[in-house]
This record gives sequence, C-alpha cells and structure tokens, in this order.
Amino acid sequence: MKNIYLLMLCIVVIGSAQAQTQTPHGCLAGELSQKQYDQYPERLIAKAQLDSFTREYIRHNRAQGVQRTGPYVVPVVFHIVHDAGAEDLSDATIYREMSQWNEYMSMTNPELPTVVPPFDTLIGNAQVEFRLAQIDPFGNCTNGIERIYSQGTYDGDDNNKQHPWPREKYLNVWVIKTMSRANNSALAYAYYPGSVAQYVNNDIIDGIIVMSVGVGTINDSWSRPTLAHECGHWMNLSHIWGNTNDPGVDCSGDDFVDDTPLTDGSYGSCNLADSSCTPGVLENTQNIMNYSSCHIMFTKGQVERMHAALNSPISGRTNLWSQTNLVATGTDQPLTYPNPNSCAVPVADFAVNNRYICSGQTVKFTDVSWNAEVQSRTWTFPADADLGSSTNTDVSPTVTFFTPGWQQVTLEVTNTNGSSQKVKSMVYVSDGSAIAAPYFEGFEDATASQANWHALNYDNNNTSFQYFTGVGHYSNACYRLNEYNALTDGDRDELVSPIFDLMNVDPSAMTLSFDYSFATYDANHMSDSITSLAVYGSRDCGDTWNRLYYNEGGFNLFNAGAFSTGPYVPGQQDEYWQNITINLPPAYQVPNFNFKFVLGSAKAANQFYVDNINIGQSPDGIGHVRSNISAVTIQPNPTQRSATLSLMNSTNTNATINMLDMTGREVMTLFNGQLQAGEKNISFDTQNISSGIYMIHVSDGKSSVQKRFVKM
Repeated sequence: MKNIYLLMLCIVVIGSAQAQTQTPHGCLAGELSQKQYDQYPERLIAKAQLDSFTREYIRHNRAQGVQRTGPYVVPVVFHIVHDAGAEDLSDATIYREMSQWNEYMSMTNPELPTVVPPFDTLIGNAQVEFRLAQIDPFGNCTNGIERIYSQGTYDGDDNNKQHPWPREKYLNVWVIKTMSRANNSALAYAYYPGSVAQYVNNDIIDGIIVMSVGVGTINDSWSRPTLAHECGHWMNLSHIWGNTNDPGVDCSGDDFVDDTPLTDGSYGSCNLADSSCTPGVLENTQNIMNYSSCHIMFTKGQVERMHAALNSPISGRTNLWSQTNLVATGTDQPLTYPNPNSCAVPVADFAVNNRYICSGQTVKFTDVSWNAEVQSRTWTFPADADLGSSTNTDVSPTVTFFTPGWQQVTLEVTNTNGSSQKVKSMVYVSDGSAIAAPYFEGFEDATASQANWHALNYDNNNTSFQYFTGVGHYSNACYRLNEYNALTDGDRDELVSPIFDLMNVDPSAMTLSFDYSFATYDANHMSDSITSLAVYGSRDCGDTWNRLYYNEGGFNLFNAGAFSTGPYVPGQQDEYWQNITINLPPAYQVPNFNFKFVLGSAKAANQFYVDNINIGQSPDGIGHVRSNISAVTIQPNPTQRSATLSLMNSTNTNATINMLDMTGREVMTLFNGQLQAGEKNISFDTQNISSGIYMIHVSDGKSSVQKRFVKM
C-alpha cells in the first residue's frame, strides 16, 4: 500500500528529520484498548458487562421487533491543537466535516449506490447525528470548536488530549498536526467504551484524536470516512476481521457481527470479488470498519452493536443523547453551520512566527481567536513599534520592534455578541551587543544570569526555564526546566543565550560545552519517552537557527535515571551530571553568535538542569587556544580577599593577564610584561571588587587561556 492516506490511521508518515517513508500499521483502537486492559485489569469487568449487555440488547430488540425512530443526537466538541499552521483548520472545514460525517451515520453518503450485492440490502442506517455543542461545560455560548495554541500539536497521544470536556456530556475530538513517535503509523484512533470505563488521575482520554489531514477532506476516498470509522470504535465496533490492527493476516478473527462475513480484511485495495476466507462467500470489502480504499457502509448488524453501546451506561454513553443533556449543551434542536442564532463571543488569542529577535527585526503576528466568528479586531503594540504597511486591524500584521526587552501585545476581537481581549509578552528583543569569548557561565551571579539568558515558554504554561538556586554542578546555581509539572507531551521550552563575539577564539577551540542533569518520573517510559534536547545556533540574532546537537530522549538523555518520589534535585558531584561538548563549525566564528537549548517535555518526565556553559574552553573551565601556557590554577577559589594565580609557561613570552567580569569588561590588570619560562605565581587582592563570578584571562597576543574565579 503506497497511497498517502489510507482509512483512519493508515497513512504514509514522512519523518521530519530524515524524510523516510514508514509503512502504516492501521487503526490503533485494538492495540491501545488492550494496553488499557493490561494496565488496569478492573476495566475488563466493564468490558464483560458491556459485552453481556450488547448480546441481551440485540436479542431483545430482535425478539420484540424494536425499530429506532429518529436519530441519537450526540453533542461534539472539536479541540484543535495547533501551532498556527495548516493544522489550524478553519471553521468552514469543521462544518464540512460535520456534514460528511453525518452522511455516513445516516445512510446518505453519495457513494452508497456503488455498494455491490448482496450487501446493498444489508446497509445499516446508524441513525446517529453528531451536532456541534452550542453551550460549553461552564454554561457559556460556543460554536463547538476550541482552538488550543500549543506545541503539543506535533505529538498526538493521550497526553495531548488537552482541555477535555466531560465525556458523559460531549464527544471530544482532538485535531493535531502529527502523531507522537509511538503512534506515528496512525491517522487517528479512538478507544472501545469498556477500555476507558474509569478515569485515571481524572484524565479524560475517551474520544477521538485525529490528524488534521483526516478532517474535512474532499474527494479523498481513504480519509473522508475517518471520523465515521473512529466513532464506530467509540461505539464498540471492531474491525471486520477482528480485534487486531493487521488486516490480511488470516481469517480467524471475529467482529461479533453476524452479517459481516468472515474476512482477513483489505489494506488499501478494493477487491469487490474477494472471497478468499470462505470460497463462494463474498466479503464485505466496502465496510467502513475495513481498511479498503472503498469503505463506505455499515451493516445492519453493526448498527445494532452501536446502538447497544449508546444504550449502555458504560463510559457515559447513555447520558450523551438524553434530552436533559441536549438542552444543557444547546444541541436539542437541528443546527445549521455557522449557527445564525449563536450567542457565542470570540475568544481572543494570537500567535507569532519568531519569539527572539534583535532590535530592528520584524515579527509576524497572527490572529488565532476562536469560539465564534471575529467581525473586527484591534491590535495594540508598544508605542515605538513600526507596523510598516500593516494596520492594527489586520489578521496577520508584520511589526518591527526597536526597544530591547519583552514586548507586551494586546489583541481585542469583537462580534455582535461581545468582545474579548488577550494580553501576552511573547517576543523578546535583544539590543544585539556581544560578550567576548572565550566565555564561561556558572550562573552564580543571579542578576547577570537573568539579564543575559532568556526563557521562551511556547505554551505560556507552568512548565518553563527558571533561574534556580541551591544546586549546580559544584556550585549553587543553574537553570532548571520544571518538567515535573508538565501536563502534556511535546511542550516546547527554550533557554536563549546572550550574543557572543567568537572572533578571538582560535579555530581549534571552537567548542560549546555544558553540563546537564535530567531524570524521568516514570521508569517504565525511559526508553520510549518523547522528551528531547536540542541545541541550535544562530548568526543573525535568531532570524534563522541551525541545529548543532540533538538527543531524541530515552535512556540516552535521562542521565540521572528515574526519580518518582517527587521533584528531582541533583547533587553537586560529577555522578549527577552529564557533560556535552559540541564542535562549532568554522562558519560560526563570527562577532554575533548565540545559541539556545530547546527542550521537548513529556508528561512522565522530571526536572531538567543545565549548568557550566563554556564557549572556547575545555569542560573544566580552562580554554586553550594553541597556548604555551598551562596548569592555570587560582587558590583559594572562591576567596573573600586575596588569591594567588599559578601557571606554567613553556617559553619566554610577553603576556597580559586581566580579570574580566561576565560581560567581558576589564576589572583589573594582574600582569603585563614578559613571562619567563617555568612556573609563575601572581598574587592579587579582591578587596575592592564586588562579590560575583569573574574570568582570569591570560594572553600572549597569539593565544589565550581563561579560568573562572569567584569572589565571595
């Protein structure tokens, strides 16, 4: 199967790093539901209860000749998790999906006339109508479409089913850009009702999660029935070949529906004459719960099974379509989209294409407001911001900033029902000044550290880089990302360095090194954790970034192992820390280099710490630039007053020894003259300098060495 989109979860996934095509495995309902049963065996009781109820419900209705009159109405909410890209589907696309989805559920989809005998007489009318909620869980008016601006869109899994509404009142549908690594063969998935009968830690994972390419598609026979297939699982239907994700294997499976003949299933083809499992008995290739390229129908037996699920209290299905709930969710009357009678007010939100720039650079803002149609908008930017040809009423204005620091921006959106406002500081503007390298940062100076290093919190949530005191690698300070509090997978946070002048670093010493300490909370997910660490470099003040280092997570990243008794705090000793050294390409020997740490979070991870950042120096804090000077030590270090610098020089040479602060400014000269070959001791007094961290810089005009020094 080489088609890009195959029913539901069956797509060819293009890996972002290597662009390699992976063979799809199909829908994950059976596999993931079984994991729930394995992890929470008590859910097998709910499964058994639902199975028993289903058999009795079907037997009774057949015996009594019960016929459903009118549809089961189910309120729906779409949670669109997006990064302001194509995955942020328009309201019109969702409205189109609702129409197509309901066609499959009401036996009105236009493909039905192509169903072949004998199945043309077995087509089942599911008699289910999905309606977008018009009232949210808090009693507010809504259009049933929530937009969540989040990096979680790139890691679709249960941990990114964000902002769920009560599953006994709404069917939650989450739309994301891509699935997580564990689910990367999937276009979408849903759970059987019994497998999610009880909450775990109050998490709601019941519902459908789907990639945006599977929603509202036109003329795409593979992905158009995506939600119809998944809501089949949500209503307790398995694949027509049985409860596996592997069609075409054998004919031993059972879907517990008596009018779907024995089959091994189809995978991307449409063989309407297939009778391979029972010679002479045609198989239902066109069934929506198949993986064929012509899946367009349910059978009457499947409809009975779906109705049984809706009439069972397991996982709140019976309450969904109750009249009381329809009134509470605003879905008790037929709807047209957009709803002309909606009382919904737009909820303001906006996105940016760049969060770190230098003075004079531009940023594109995008209105990503939701909940209702926006009829007018007003942006408010800092007084000296330049909108150029844009206006403050545009959907996507481009703005130039000049004043260094965080830029506060306000967006107000309005329609006839009211207005709302969003205020965010998402963009940091650097003044562009550079610190001379070689450079060492141990973060002991709290004021300088927080002035020079900038934390970018992409989801504006409680997981972010923070200056942290009390621990470091042989020190008492560092930066920490509090992943212990991560609520989703794939949350992105960055720590951006100041700008450095690398022109005086010898090419042989063009390295960037740092120490980190990282633990996971869940030992069972060390190997498959989606947490990642990357380092990016820029030569144009963040206008473009190139990746210099990447660790995709798992055992290779969690150097401290698992710590599940609370927030992880490392010790100061080497055993708690991992050193990483990156060779910087010659192209980065420029007067305006900066870099950033990029962390992708996982819900099951713990705290991450970074310390002792070196540029142009060895990991122990000494940088050698083809130097004849060696064995540089300072004793005592730290000191409260006087100290002695000791070094070895291999030849007679003229040298200058300066003390620099962490901005590169000269504080004092310790020596200027000829150094004789051999050992040299230079005493100096620190009584007149402030407490903090300094660098002792030794240079002979051709090479240099630096050593960190702390004044208490």
